Amino acid sequence: MTLREQEVAAVFAQLTGGAARDPLDTPSLLATLAEGGRRLFHARGAKVGYVPGGRSPVLTGGTDAALGALAADAARWGEGAGYDARTTGCALVDVDVTARSAQLRWPRWSARARALGFGRATALPLHGRDGEIGSLVLFTAADKPLDEGDLALVQGFAEVAGHTLALQRELSESRVLTGQLEHALSSRVVVEQAKGILAARHGLSLDEAFSGLRSYARSHRRKLADVAREVTEGRTELLAR
Repeated sequence: MTLREQEVAAVFAQLTGGAARDPLDTPSLLATLAEGGRRLFHARGAKVGYVPGGRSPVLTGGTDAALGALAADAARWGEGAGYDARTTGCALVDVDVTARSAQLRWPRWSARARALGFGRATALPLHGRDGEIGSLVLFTAADKPLDEGDLALVQGFAEVAGHTLALQRELSESRVLTGQLEHALSSRVVVEQAKGILAARHGLSLDEAFSGLRSYARSHRRKLADVAREVTEGRTELLAR
């Protein structure tokens, strides 16, 4: 394996390795994506925009604070190579940001890119399962066009990045749902325990105990599970009748 192949493997592993076990949080993943793209393709800088689920707001990152700010401003302006790549699904390869056409097309974005010392940009869409979910932009100097031999690798990198972002979102949503279900189950168990305690304490049926528990919670504008927990912990002498 060549040194370049080792670098590619290392960056891909950093993006995908452990994603299913312990996924990076979104800001860390975006920072890893931007820095990995910069390092792999010898760019001077990189920025990324990500729209989870294809909906606003746009989450952004960059290889430094200035590029992170440019990514955020570009999303707000609706301008730039990255914005166009994300919204059209088409890559923009080796764009001369100093050209008049770029200045007319993206006046604020191209001016900021030039002010930061960049002359060329390549923007690639990041694909999710239901369409484009973001874009990666690599910046180079005006006299340093992207090596044509790298283009296929850049596109492959973008495909892996899009897949990893989509996987991270799915895992995060799954964990949130699992937490909600666990909380609901825990609350149900506490309520059932409180019903049994009240029924035994006051000679009630389980339905009567639950009715009293629910009435108390409603009249005091409290959550049923919180009142039930106090009953099970002996912190209230609730009369269920």
